[in-house]
Amino acid sequence: MKIAFVGKGGSGKSTLASLFIRYLQQQDHLNILAIDADLNMNLAGLLGARVADGNFLSRPEIADDLRRHLKGTNPRIKDVSMFLPTTPPGSGSNLIEHASDPALKPYAVRISEQPLINLLTVGTYEADGVGQSCYHVNLFVAENLLSHTKTNEEFHVVCDMVAGTDAFAYSLHLQFDAINLIAEPTPESMEVCKLYLNLAREAGVDELVHVIANKIEDEQDLAFVRKHLGKEPIAMVPVMSELKKARQSGQMLTEALLTAPIQKAMQEVERRAQKPAIHAEDRLEMLHKLHKKLNGKKWVQLSYGDVQDQLDPEFKLQEATGVLV
Repeated sequence: MKIAFVGKGGSGKSTLASLFIRYLQQQDHLNILAIDADLNMNLAGLLGARVADGNFLSRPEIADDLRRHLKGTNPRIKDVSMFLPTTPPGSGSNLIEHASDPALKPYAVRISEQPLINLLTVGTYEADGVGQSCYHVNLFVAENLLSHTKTNEEFHVVCDMVAGTDAFAYSLHLQFDAINLIAEPTPESMEVCKLYLNLAREAGVDELVHVIANKIEDEQDLAFVRKHLGKEPIAMVPVMSELKKARQSGQMLTEALLTAPIQKAMQEVERRAQKPAIHAEDRLEMLHKLHKKLNGKKWVQLSYGDVQDQLDPEFKLQEATGVLV
């Protein structure tokens, strides 16, 4: 399963993504790929790891290396420079089917050996890009990686997403079995959540979005979230003083923080993702439609030419195999 945590900056999405990874860590048979696609890059610290600046996926040489692998022998992609954020897999593409895929190894940080947990970090703005670049461009490689990833009962992907509604810029909203929208009981968080839900509805993925009420102190907080979103949260996470104290002292998040309410919330997150409301093949078809739409943009035509022929209508994710590890 592929699971995303989204929400307003500061809502707790990175924290809950980390706790969900710790929850999965209790299941020894799994292998887990964690992806930090947030500009602020908090996931490594929360998991007790450090990512070298030279290993950010958005660095041009690393992005090209990963795309070269994903391209494989797919004849519809002429060159790695032709990857768009909506470029889908096709016949001959290599798929990522394990957290320890050799193509990821040079850039992954090992969080745990048993079960295997690897962390990839997209990266942030670099000094020479200030005032000249857009973070969405950094996310292109994450979109390519996610669209070419095939999970199974033992292989899970957990993504800490870019804050707010930036996931709707291109194809990130189509990449997951479940999108967990973190809602704080504040007016600011409610505005972001309502906008996210509206965009998800327009994009046809609202059934994949699940609200998690976070930092809840009492029933009034929970009622506030229900009233403003008009959607019942799938889980409630209380305010945890021990979590705040752990972060204030610079400690990483460990399994010790998986209290009974957190365990219950994480179980529900997993349950929803195991039975996605939209099948992966249907999301691939939606990605094809989005690619056709993007192909009509003037900047794509000027920079890439006609890329509609990248679409392989006969390709099926269920039947495809990638590099076996």
